[in-house]
Amino acid sequence: MITGGRSLISSQPAFSNDAKKLLVCTGNTVSIFSTSTGLQIAELEGHRGLVTSVVVVPSTTPAGKLLCYCWTSSEDGTIKYWDFSVPELMRSIDVKLPIHSMVIPGLSSQPRESSEKPSDLFAYVSVIVLKEQLGGSCALRWQIRKCNLTKSTLVGGVTLAESKNTLSITLSCSGRYMGVCDKRKLRIWEIPTKDSDHSVLQNIRLHHTKTLSTLAFHPTDRIVSAGDVTGRILIWRGVGEHNFSSGNKQRSGGLMKDMEENPGVRDKDEADICTTRHWHSAEVKVLFFSSDGAYLYSGGKEGVLVVWQLDTGKQKFLPRIGSPLLYFTISSDPSLSSISCADNRIHLLKMPSMEVLRSIQGIKLRSIVLDISDGSSEGIVFDSATGVVAICSENYCIQFYSLFDDREVSEVQVCERSHQPADEVTVVVDLVALSPEGSIMITVETRFAEEGIGGLVSLKFWSCSSSNKDFSLSTVVYEPHRFFLHEWVCRDSGISSIAFHPLRHMAVTTSRGADFKVSG
Repeated sequence: MITGGRSLISSQPAFSNDAKKLLVCTGNTVSIFSTSTGLQIAELEGHRGLVTSVVVVPSTTPAGKLLCYCWTSSEDGTIKYWDFSVPELMRSIDVKLPIHSMVIPGLSSQPRESSEKPSDLFAYVSVIVLKEQLGGSCALRWQIRKCNLTKSTLVGGVTLAESKNTLSITLSCSGRYMGVCDKRKLRIWEIPTKDSDHSVLQNIRLHHTKTLSTLAFHPTDRIVSAGDVTGRILIWRGVGEHNFSSGNKQRSGGLMKDMEENPGVRDKDEADICTTRHWHSAEVKVLFFSSDGAYLYSGGKEGVLVVWQLDTGKQKFLPRIGSPLLYFTISSDPSLSSISCADNRIHLLKMPSMEVLRSIQGIKLRSIVLDISDGSSEGIVFDSATGVVAICSENYCIQFYSLFDDREVSEVQVCERSHQPADEVTVVVDLVALSPEGSIMITVETRFAEEGIGGLVSLKFWSCSSSNKDFSLSTVVYEPHRFFLHEWVCRDSGISSIAFHPLRHMAVTTSRGADFKVSG
């Protein structure tokens, strides 16, 4: 059996310490890609369930040589420690609960050279548990638990949070704070400088009127930002000034405490002020601060990365990415970052210009609109001679993907249109067929009617003379199948299937109007 094309976007990736490798969660494994070529160079195999987190250890030798170690978590209930330069599995810890996400705050503060015995290293994990409810039924719950990695065990009796909603943990770049979005509130904890099994974590909550989807910590100041499902971005300043142990009387960013007025702050939330930014029309999925804290980046369904100047609110944009944004990942090299998109693609970006250097592309996920629009199963065609599949994908493209090499070969833009959110899609490429020798391709493109007017089916013929599947358009047939309701009413009928003659350059199309046509 030939397989290929795993998801590259199930979890956020991580850069190696030298930014020359990108570690990507791909199903039950972690695939390692070269950032200079975009090609896979190694793989970490050993988990038996979906890998949910990868955390690179920021370590060096006394000689200054960068080491290549990482921790991974998985839905199989294990945490594993790897040397990904070999690659080799070094340790495995079984926590016996499916892990949804994991952060390791102590990695950023661990001494790299010390004669003293290192203190225990702790991970904070979001795990899934089955809890019995009143009446005897069981329900899933998400909990934030503490794991002693040094002793290879969960810390008994320590549950930081529990919720019916998915809890994904976000860690500040300093490792001092971590937080989760729990419906309409943020829950934020301060990590002790010297963590132990018995440490008590101070925490605060920040409230909102809408469901929160993502959060980000400022790199230096007590500023926290969160995005919600309506597209709004909230920015709290002076967060946790008195509740957290490292607080002081001077407010971050020059803001002084006013006990009577805290604009935008709800209830008894511990913050000086809360301001709102609004550009996105749907849920905010990506949110992070620049390394100097001067800018806030955001993204979501529109496929646009927005850069906000934090003090003024002015914006600039990286448009036409072509797919909703899911994750943004920075590297140790300030000129290199990555952005993960919903079409199973990871772009490597040159910063701060945000120029796309190269892309890592998996098999594109099938459009939700296509799945519900009575589309045919012929949206995927396999060429057994070359091991290449042709796939109808979003953004009006046909993707050619090699199962032998497990990478994209080429892409054909069937209809030139910019990216549109799923609820605004008006055109779908819903059928593709290849001739036996692979030199001719036929696609069917459907334009949906708007208020009962303007629906159109287009049959397109493409020719190719090279092995890299670079097709060019040769013929377009509009409304290839039509039927008459009455002698004065003519309706277009959608194409249900396409078949090529095994020996000649001939093809037959069938329609939902119960007829077929032969072309050659």
